[in-house]
Amino acid sequence: MKRFKRLMLKTAAPRKGFTLIEMVIVLAIIALLMLIVVPNLNAQREKAGQKQQEALQEVVYNQAEMYLNDHPEAKGKVDIKTLKEAKYLNEKQANQAVNFDTSRPEANGNTNATQG
Repeated sequence: MKRFKRLMLKTAAPRKGFTLIEMVIVLAIIALLMLIVVPNLNAQREKAGQKQQEALQEVVYNQAEMYLNDHPEAKGKVDIKTLKEAKYLNEKQANQAVNFDTSRPEANGNTNATQG
């Protein structure tokens, strides 16, 4: 009986740390969660970039319209460089909008607002 008690005390002692199988299971669960989350994050990042480009394009259009209202001699022809030099666009906006067409797609029948 004493031997049994001694054996029970040894096996019933609290263990410290995790076993290898427990760690593998935790890592597998984390990997599965990452497989689910990462593609969604990338899709959201792409959507955010598209929205940012659309917002910048709207700013460029509005600034071009303002420039044309202030400078009727331009006769509808204005580019990003002109807007930047006239301080209608700041440096960052001008650099990001380098490929933009400054005319509205609705006005000229063009459905693609960027130069290609």
